[in-house]
Amino acid sequence: MRRHLAYAAGAAVLALAGCGGDDPTPQVADPTPTATVSASPSASAAVEKEAWEKKTDDGAVAFVEHWLEVFNEMQVTGERSDLRAISSGECQSCANIFEKSKEIYGAGGSIQTKGWSVDQIGISPGLEDDERQVAVRVRQAPQTVMSADGEKTKFPGGPLTVTATVAWSGNEWTMQELALQS
Repeated sequence: MRRHLAYAAGAAVLALAGCGGDDPTPQVADPTPTATVSASPSASAAVEKEAWEKKTDDGAVAFVEHWLEVFNEMQVTGERSDLRAISSGECQSCANIFEKSKEIYGAGGSIQTKGWSVDQIGISPGLEDDERQVAVRVRQAPQTVMSADGEKTKFPGGPLTVTATVAWSGNEWTMQELALQS
């Protein structure tokens, strides 16, 4: 039986180096003129996309991994805007996660956790061209939810299996739903 992450959301939300020297006047040979090369628009367009920015099965899997990284950061910072940007407004489990985070951080609390790590991940077959379901086996790290008054609620963590439904919209994947598998 599939249960949405409403209850899990509460537990889950939770260089450049300078060079110095003694010689203030460097000894440099006379400069020789060199041709100036400017980047052409086609060179800029050739920038390699991240794996999660591609409309492929591997791209959908990479997107879910990316979403989980952003989710983990949101848990410990309370900053929801990056996760919201890659989640559909239709995603009810996402809305539950955002609401729980707002409840905790808005009241002056915080979450201490190392987040979720992916143990196994793969595409589930059978959806339309613009949608993918990605089955994910994650390991939730233990977490402590701290209230503003210092009260601590601890969650042990452990294995969890979720199905992520993602959709290609325009030129990117978005999280449509994250469902807990029992």
